[in-house]
Amino acid sequence: MITSSLIHVRDILHAQLCYQAFITPIFLPLEKEYRDFAKLACEFIEGRRTEVIHNEFPRHHVLHRFAPQKNSKGKKVLITHGWISRAAYMARLIDVLHQQGYEVYALDFPAHGEAKGLQLPWTDAVAILKDTINQYGPFYAVIGHSFGGSMLLNTLNVAGQLPEWQLKHKPERAILIASPTQMRSPVNHIAKKFKLSGHGYLYLRQVMKQQARFDIKLVRLQHFISQSPNIAFLCIHGELDKTISTKESIEFCKKYPDAKLCLLPEANHVSVLLDERVERLVSDFLE
Repeated sequence: MITSSLIHVRDILHAQLCYQAFITPIFLPLEKEYRDFAKLACEFIEGRRTEVIHNEFPRHHVLHRFAPQKNSKGKKVLITHGWISRAAYMARLIDVLHQQGYEVYALDFPAHGEAKGLQLPWTDAVAILKDTINQYGPFYAVIGHSFGGSMLLNTLNVAGQLPEWQLKHKPERAILIASPTQMRSPVNHIAKKFKLSGHGYLYLRQVMKQQARFDIKLVRLQHFISQSPNIAFLCIHGELDKTISTKESIEFCKKYPDAKLCLLPEANHVSVLLDERVERLVSDFLE
């Protein structure tokens, strides 16, 4: 009996620890091959942005605004970065789109880039995206890498189901770059990494439900597809991506009727951010 109780307590504590790891970005040194790019990207953001917008709710986050050039298209684009990343690392896309005449907004999520904080619950990320789109939109297109793309998809999904999460204007185009399209994928990944028991996994899901701002079942992909949201999607994924499986993009494009899939040979999870092919694909898709 005592042993059973101890196992129960252990599983609960293990699940809580796992959840804390799930919402806490831990920044490790960049691989050598990307350090020069990262330095130049940060310098680019600081030198070229028109405005830096700080918002405090629900957690401190930062928007980098790039005002349209003389050849303005009169369209806005929102760009979101991945986990343990920052807006600056989307610099090549920001630069290309800005030069083409788009008004670009690039977001630093809480606890990332120039934003304060130590943690980022994923439903807070969705709340931030909803508020950003409603306050600074309408956005012609939204673009996200990895976590950023996943949160954009969740934002669009929940917006079509809950009135209080509704968007004033939905984007016409959405681009997911190396993004998980099912929330269970990153959850399963960290559960496996922490070697949670079966009961520990159930406790983890329970903790996530308790901390969420809405029913987490709402972000299931089938709910989004059933809405027929009339948004064209482009999914770009490196064939060598070992962080997020290409299956995420492949399955999404199989199920979503208005989606185009581009798998890039010799590209991985990080190199897609430096890949000229991505810039061309994005530019062509937005035309």
